[in-house]
Amino acid sequence: MVIIAKYDSSCTYRYRYMKLNLKTCGYGAAALILMFGRYPLSWLLSSRNEKKIRPENNQQSHESHIESPTGNVLFVKIEGPIDATPLVFIHGINSSSDQWQYQQQHFSNDYRLILIDLPGHGRSADSADLSVKALAIDLSAVLTQLSIHQPVLYGHSLGGMMIQEYCKLKLTPAPSAIILQSCSYTNPLKTMPIGPLPWLLQSTLITPILQNIARNSEVFTTLAYAAYSSGLSALFYRLVLFTGKQSVATLRSMTTLAVNTKAKTTAETLLSTFAFDAGNVLKNIDIPCLIIAAEDDRLIDPIAGLHQYQRIKGSDMVVVKGGHQSLAEFPEETNKALEQFLHKHGI
Repeated sequence: MVIIAKYDSSCTYRYRYMKLNLKTCGYGAAALILMFGRYPLSWLLSSRNEKKIRPENNQQSHESHIESPTGNVLFVKIEGPIDATPLVFIHGINSSSDQWQYQQQHFSNDYRLILIDLPGHGRSADSADLSVKALAIDLSAVLTQLSIHQPVLYGHSLGGMMIQEYCKLKLTPAPSAIILQSCSYTNPLKTMPIGPLPWLLQSTLITPILQNIARNSEVFTTLAYAAYSSGLSALFYRLVLFTGKQSVATLRSMTTLAVNTKAKTTAETLLSTFAFDAGNVLKNIDIPCLIIAAEDDRLIDPIAGLHQYQRIKGSDMVVVKGGHQSLAEFPEETNKALEQFLHKHGI
C-alpha cells in the first residue's frame, strides 16, 4: 500500500508538471503567432513567382514637404529626368507613394515622376482636412509650388476620385492627360461589386462604426498593429485587394503601408468619400483619359470603369487581371497599358 501511495503521488506530480508545460508552450506559441504570424501567413497566401519580388529603386530623388492652403502638409518625392514629361502618382486610402514601386522602376528613365503621400499617409503629416475637395486642392497646391506644367495625373482608387474632383473644380495646372484606375465616380459604397447592400447600410451601420473608430483612434490603431503582427491583416488584404498571385513582398508591403496609417485617418477619409460625386464632370473632360479596371476587383466593380468610359469622350479603357491592387499584383499589364496610352497620345 505504501508503494502504491508513492506511485500515485509521483504520477500526480508528473501530470501537473506536464499540464504546466503544455500550458506554458501554448502561451508561448500564441505569443509567437501574435508577434510574428504575419511572416508564415503572408508566405502561405502569396505566389512563389520570383519575378514579382519587390524591385530595388536606386534612382536619386528629391524629397520635400509642401503645405497646402487647406492646412494639409504633404510629402512629395521627385525623380527622373528634369526636362521630361511630369507623371504624377496619387495613391488611395491606407497606402502611400511606396505602392508605385513597380511603376517607378518602369517609367523613371523616361518621365519626371512626382510621387505624393496623401495627408495622414506615408511620410505626410496628420491631416487638417480629408474631404475629396480639399485633397484635390492639395494636389493643385503641390503642382503649383513645384512649377509643374501640363502633368499627366495618375490616380488609383481615392487618387482617381481626387483627379475627377480636380477636373470638376477646374484647378490648375491643367493636366495634359489623366489615368483613372479602380476608382469610383460617386460614393464608392454604390459601386461595390456586391450590390447596393453597403450603401443601404451606410447611415444605420457603416457611418456610426467609422465615427466610433475615429473617436477611439488609439484603441483601433493598437488593434490594427496586433492584426498586422499576427497576420490577420495579411489575410484580410489578400482577400480584399489581391487574387493570390501577388508576391510575398507585395503583400507584406501593403500590410505595412496600411498599419502605418492611423485608424482616425482611415475612418475620416472613408467618411469623406461618401459625399463624393463627379456629377456631370465626366462628359466635360476633353483631354486624353485612360481608365483601368481590374477583373476581380472586390472594392470597385469594373462596371464603374465602364460608366466613366462611356461618358468621357475619346477615352480609352482596359481591363487587367487581378484585384483592387492590380498595379502591384500584375504590374506588367498595368505598365503596358499605361505605356501604350502615353505613346498613342505622343506623351
